[in-house]
Amino acid sequence: MLLTAPWTDTVGERTAQTGWVLDHLDDLDADFLAIYGIDLEQQTISARRYFALAHRLTAYSGVMAARAENERERTTPTRTSSTPAPARDDSSSTELSLTQFRAKFPGLVSMGQGG
Repeated sequence: MLLTAPWTDTVGERTAQTGWVLDHLDDLDADFLAIYGIDLEQQTISARRYFALAHRLTAYSGVMAARAENERERTTPTRTSSTPAPARDDSSSTELSLTQFRAKFPGLVSMGQGG
């Protein structure tokens, strides 16, 4: 019987939450410089701030936002002629990504300081 310490589950969960950055280091570096004005080769920031800012990058028009949009388009099934159109209710609505919404309504969406 293999026994594991309770903290190993916590470490595994945190690794899953933050490990994605390893696949996008150059893109994150470019977005930090372009969007936040932080040159990660010249400045040092805390890990807490780095991950908080990295997590929010998809809200801005940068490389990570484009990657997120491409991933969403890639994984969202496209409707074909044999696929019925989704049922519509009486209200007319259009679904926009956050990036599209920010482009259509600049200045309306802002990022607040979270806890």
